[in-house]
Amino acid sequence: RGLAVFATLIMVMLGGAWVPSFMFPAWVQNVAMAVPTKWAIDGFDAMTWRGQGMDAALTSIGVQLAFAALFALLAIGKFNREQRA
Repeated sequence: RGLAVFATLIMVMLGGAWVPSFMFPAWVQNVAMAVPTKWAIDGFDAMTWRGQGMDAALTSIGVQLAFAALFALLAIGKFNREQRA
Protein backbone atom coordinates (compact mmCIF):
# COMPACT_ATOMS: atom_id res chain seq x y z
CA ARG A 1 0.00 0.00 0.00
CA GLY A 2 2.84 2.40 0.80
CA LEU A 3 4.37 1.84 -2.63
CA ALA A 4 1.06 2.70 -4.32
CA VAL A 5 0.79 5.94 -2.33
CA PHE A 6 4.39 6.82 -3.19
CA ALA A 7 3.81 6.14 -6.91
CA THR A 8 0.65 8.26 -6.84
CA LEU A 9 2.44 11.16 -5.20
CA ILE A 10 5.24 11.01 -7.77
CA MET A 11 2.73 10.97 -10.65
CA VAL A 12 0.84 13.92 -9.18
CA MET A 13 4.06 15.88 -8.76
CA LEU A 14 5.33 15.06 -12.26
CA GLY A 15 1.92 15.81 -13.74
CA GLY A 16 2.05 19.40 -12.59
CA ALA A 17 -0.78 19.25 -10.08
CA TRP A 18 1.32 20.81 -7.30
CA VAL A 19 3.71 22.97 -9.30
CA PRO A 20 3.23 24.01 -12.93
CA SER A 21 5.24 21.62 -15.08
CA PHE A 22 6.80 24.43 -17.14
CA MET A 23 8.82 25.29 -14.03
CA PHE A 24 10.55 21.88 -14.08
CA PRO A 25 13.92 21.31 -15.74
CA ALA A 26 13.73 20.04 -19.32
CA TRP A 27 14.63 16.47 -18.36
CA VAL A 28 11.79 16.31 -15.81
CA GLN A 29 9.37 17.68 -18.40
CA ASN A 30 10.46 14.89 -20.76
CA VAL A 31 9.89 12.24 -18.06
CA ALA A 32 6.47 13.75 -17.30
CA MET A 33 5.33 13.01 -20.87
CA ALA A 34 5.02 9.35 -19.80
CA VAL A 35 2.76 10.13 -16.82
CA PRO A 36 -1.04 10.13 -17.29
CA THR A 37 -1.56 12.95 -14.79
CA LYS A 38 0.47 15.34 -16.93
CA TRP A 39 -2.00 14.94 -19.77
CA ALA A 40 -5.02 15.29 -17.50
CA ILE A 41 -3.64 18.52 -16.02
CA ASP A 42 -2.74 19.86 -19.48
CA GLY A 43 -6.27 19.36 -20.77
CA PHE A 44 -7.83 20.78 -17.63
CA ASP A 45 -5.54 23.84 -17.70
CA ALA A 46 -6.27 24.48 -21.37
CA MET A 47 -9.99 24.70 -20.75
CA THR A 48 -9.94 26.51 -17.41
CA TRP A 49 -6.88 28.68 -16.87
CA ARG A 50 -6.09 29.41 -20.51
CA GLY A 51 -9.76 29.83 -21.45
CA GLN A 52 -9.50 27.67 -24.56
CA GLY A 53 -12.32 25.45 -25.70
CA MET A 54 -12.70 21.71 -25.79
CA ASP A 55 -10.58 21.58 -28.95
CA ALA A 56 -7.50 22.50 -26.92
CA ALA A 57 -7.96 19.42 -24.75
CA LEU A 58 -8.48 16.88 -27.54
CA THR A 59 -4.83 15.79 -27.60
CA SER A 60 -4.88 15.34 -23.83
CA ILE A 61 -8.10 13.35 -24.05
CA GLY A 62 -6.63 11.13 -26.76
CA VAL A 63 -3.50 10.43 -24.73
CA GLN A 64 -5.60 9.66 -21.65
CA LEU A 65 -7.67 7.19 -23.68
CA ALA A 66 -4.46 5.55 -24.93
CA PHE A 67 -3.21 5.19 -21.35
CA ALA A 68 -6.58 3.70 -20.35
CA ALA A 69 -6.40 1.17 -23.20
CA LEU A 70 -2.82 0.24 -22.30
CA PHE A 71 -3.63 -0.26 -18.62
CA ALA A 72 -6.77 -2.24 -19.49
CA LEU A 73 -4.74 -4.58 -21.71
CA LEU A 74 -2.14 -5.03 -18.96
CA ALA A 75 -4.86 -5.80 -16.40
CA ILE A 76 -6.61 -8.27 -18.71
CA GLY A 77 -3.31 -10.01 -19.42
CA LYS A 78 -2.51 -10.30 -15.73
CA PHE A 79 -6.01 -11.55 -14.96
CA ASN A 80 -5.78 -14.20 -17.70
CA ARG A 81 -2.37 -15.39 -16.47
CA GLU A 82 -3.69 -15.70 -12.91
CA GLN A 83 -6.76 -17.62 -14.11
CA ARG A 84 -4.57 -20.17 -15.92
CA ALA A 85 -2.32 -20.70 -12.90
